[in-house]
Amino acid sequence: MEFDYALLAKYLIGSLSPEEMEEVMRWRDLSAENEIVFSEVLRLRLSWNAAKYADGERIDMALEKVNVRINRARRYRIARSLLKYAAIILLFVSFSTVGWNYFKPETYVTIALGDSESVKKVTLDDGSVVWLRGNSVLKIPQSFSAVNRTVSLQGEAFFDIAKNAKSLFIVATDYVKVEVHGTSFNINVNAENKSVETVLVRGSVSLHTLNGKKILEMNPGERVAYSWDENTCFTDHVDVNVCATWRFNQLVFENTTLREIANQLSIKYNVNVNIESSRLAQRRFRCVINEDERLPDVLEQLCYLAPITYRIESSEIYISEKQTKK
Repeated sequence: MEFDYALLAKYLIGSLSPEEMEEVMRWRDLSAENEIVFSEVLRLRLSWNAAKYADGERIDMALEKVNVRINRARRYRIARSLLKYAAIILLFVSFSTVGWNYFKPETYVTIALGDSESVKKVTLDDGSVVWLRGNSVLKIPQSFSAVNRTVSLQGEAFFDIAKNAKSLFIVATDYVKVEVHGTSFNINVNAENKSVETVLVRGSVSLHTLNGKKILEMNPGERVAYSWDENTCFTDHVDVNVCATWRFNQLVFENTTLREIANQLSIKYNVNVNIESSRLAQRRFRCVINEDERLPDVLEQLCYLAPITYRIESSEIYISEKQTKK
């Protein structure tokens, strides 16, 4: 007896009877392919709000995700069956008061910081805390669902996530998804390079591709740089106390070249820092710069750490090696 794929459409929106659910489970267990199809439908049901299926175009988009792993010969027939029945069911439900309350569009709160804003601390409804860095955007649903807590990020943010075993926390970016399990971590999304750098301070996170495939699971103290173009990861170990100190309005340099420090100073103080020798540019420093420190004070600190001198000419800064007296 051929399986009625309308049951998958009903399962997608949660309207199966107990008998129909048993039939779906029996069909799922018949083959590995059926298991894959069911897993995709389950993932969509858990991760997408039902409002996203409220019109034919969105239903088609959702079903394309389901059908991506289905054999090409069967894909068209299954997709049409699911689309037809899901559309009929949704049309019926949407005309009822209960249906409107269930499918009403989810609203979001967007927090965007410009270049002039350094750090903003945000406390979410679940008790999680997010520090958003300047020139970044955080998008938060007005209320989290019972199944998951998903936010989206552009730019850089530090997260301290409240534990909730029943509700998975997900940080979505344009290139990778980060699944969180009661954790502190830093994420930096680089749109220019299409990459995401994640530093895990405490707890556990796992990185997933946009279609849900697991890339890797991180351990505390690790930094993972993921390249979307190349679909590759680079992992190393870092001092986590240094990597996320920006949220305290500090720049921390740990074994950092003077060239890298100069680049940061150029951005922070809107000046052009010139280093007058390549050897000096590669000299490494360890220092902390507070947000409210003036540029001359920072330069004096560097002079204390190494035999260098500087001069300021309007917005041009020149750093050179200090000449020793013969």
